Amino acid sequence: MSLNLITDRTESDVNTMLSLISKYTSGGWDSLTTAQQTAWLAGLKGAYNYTDLNRVESAVATLAELLNSLGYSVSVDVKTDWALADIPTVDDLERYRSNIAKIRAALSVFSTTPAAPDSMNNLTYEQANDIEQILEDVETLIEHIQSNIDMAWAQGIAYTGLFFKGG
Repeated sequence: MSLNLITDRTESDVNTMLSLISKYTSGGWDSLTTAQQTAWLAGLKGAYNYTDLNRVESAVATLAELLNSLGYSVSVDVKTDWALADIPTVDDLERYRSNIAKIRAALSVFSTTPAAPDSMNNLTYEQANDIEQILEDVETLIEHIQSNIDMAWAQGIAYTGLFFKGG
């Protein structure tokens, strides 16, 4: 499984985004070079927008479903159809933050797993990285759990001698 999460945003990404916004604001779309327009349309890592919301909320939904299938009880409320014109409300962002905290709390995570943010106010690129690192860490733990379950089944079958032969 791959959730395509982003955990490597940098201050340089933010500065690039701010520079492009400044250039766009003062001169419009045509003031941007073709490379800058391409970067803008591809999604700037220094910005946190609807594409990030959709990616993270989809990951939360996937992880919650997997956790529930493994016997954990995780209830999340997600929105996965954010559009460019959408502006999240305070309640939307609190729901989003709470979902991250619920996913993180479902398992005993790595000692290096970041804490879920206390608030979405003034979100930094580091906090954005942390949100997605939490989900990436939980994904890794789920993969380990699934692998252990598969191995336990294989060992159980081998131990009991339950091999099926044709004929």
